[in-house]
Amino acid sequence: MKKLTKIIASLCLTGIFGLCGCSAVPEVILTENSSEDSSSAPDFYLEYEPEIFEIGDSEFITKIKASDGTFENAEIPEGEGYVQFQEGGKLGCSAEIEMPQHYRFVLSVRSKTGSAVKLKINGKTEGMFYVTSGSEFGYEAVDCVYLAGGENEIALEVCTGTADIDCIIIENSSGADVSCYRTETASQNAYASLGVIGAMNYFSDIYGINSLTAANVTVGINDKIDEIYKITGRYPAIRGSQLAFALSGNADKEQLLLDDIALAEEWSKSGGIVSYKWHWYSPNVLRSVKTGDFDLRKAIRTADIDKLSTMTGEEIKALYEKGEVTAELRALISDIDTLAQYLLKLKYKDVVTIFEPMPNADSGLYWWGDDRESFKKLYRLVFDRLCNFHRLSNLIFVYSGNAEYYPGAQYCDIIGQSFNEASNSAFAGRFLALAKAFPTKKMLAVSACDIMPKADYMSRDNAFWLWTALENGASGYTDEELKSAYYSSVMLTKDELPDINGYALREY
Repeated sequence: MKKLTKIIASLCLTGIFGLCGCSAVPEVILTENSSEDSSSAPDFYLEYEPEIFEIGDSEFITKIKASDGTFENAEIPEGEGYVQFQEGGKLGCSAEIEMPQHYRFVLSVRSKTGSAVKLKINGKTEGMFYVTSGSEFGYEAVDCVYLAGGENEIALEVCTGTADIDCIIIENSSGADVSCYRTETASQNAYASLGVIGAMNYFSDIYGINSLTAANVTVGINDKIDEIYKITGRYPAIRGSQLAFALSGNADKEQLLLDDIALAEEWSKSGGIVSYKWHWYSPNVLRSVKTGDFDLRKAIRTADIDKLSTMTGEEIKALYEKGEVTAELRALISDIDTLAQYLLKLKYKDVVTIFEPMPNADSGLYWWGDDRESFKKLYRLVFDRLCNFHRLSNLIFVYSGNAEYYPGAQYCDIIGQSFNEASNSAFAGRFLALAKAFPTKKMLAVSACDIMPKADYMSRDNAFWLWTALENGASGYTDEELKSAYYSSVMLTKDELPDINGYALREY
């Protein structure tokens, strides 16, 4: 969905540059404007369309024995045909491909410990095989991997645990199916504001066609997004930040968060979309996010979470004094109530806020992920307390993690993922797997990444993540690479957004 001004500019410039045979992105006139006082589009720019790839449709299957490849930190057990890899072990092999098209990689593997095995094609990460612990060989797959014609180098790396690998099977496949985009789009917040309804409608309209640019900032400043603007002359559509300081117990950090919320208000006022993650400092003396630093199972072991979510502080205190609520659970609820006071500041300014509580529960890094069933209860408590008790009508909820930790379709609007692979792959296999993993389909987004999936690859693989949020601003990009993303017809920037708060009332 493009603004009329962009379409006119693009048509004019296409004609001008087409006459002289120029297809490169023109230099952008840079200014010293900060993100707080500049919301208009650049004076001119040339939109470019995704690269067209040759994609065949040919039957193909081949099997490569692991023992025929080169490997390190591994050995072939005596009398066996498979290769036994230790953590950090690597396997290298190659495949001659006649037809450029999408393929499925199937790994015959077992792991006594459980394992994550990275797949690289020609040096670039394209996916991950997740192997559950067990004594029997089974099959794990990464789908929708595009291979160009000719010889392709294939590498496997055992990132965690140990793995016994027998063979790799490569067979023809396709890009992600259009059914991935037939998703639920209504907000799960019973008190959703008109702005939230409009945002969800807009997301639904662009999903499967475009991807929103996004960047996560340092709390209290617009450093990362200003970096991007200085290079491209454009701002990301979404400004992402962090709410952890709300519970830091440090007055300076709390003030930084207040400063950040003021910046978020300005960002929304100037036409951008606001996003916040919440890494929760544990409600004990440690004030830590690390795994093992808070016993969540003990905290909620006897409580009826559904009833507690809408009780007043006094009612919860009375239950605590009767011994029906643990001190730890009372502290959890107190923390949620404290956080709500910061989010209410955004509500009162009509700031639609994408909210991702307790990210990456399945990563093994954080205390809220130490027990999956307890995490589900905690996530539901956060949702109900914020929506039904504090009536935070401005929130769009993002759950980030796998299906095993999923709290349920009625507790989130969007499913997010994090990538830290130094790869611009569209990760179409992961996109397709996620689209199939949850009982009710939700829109999928990349809520944190070191490198954005490339627009060309998202189009080629039909894997359009709703947004792709850079963690490190322009770091890791050449100027031309960043401009290529921000001037792609696939990627939407701040100047291309409609009026989100009024989108629900638009005339068709």
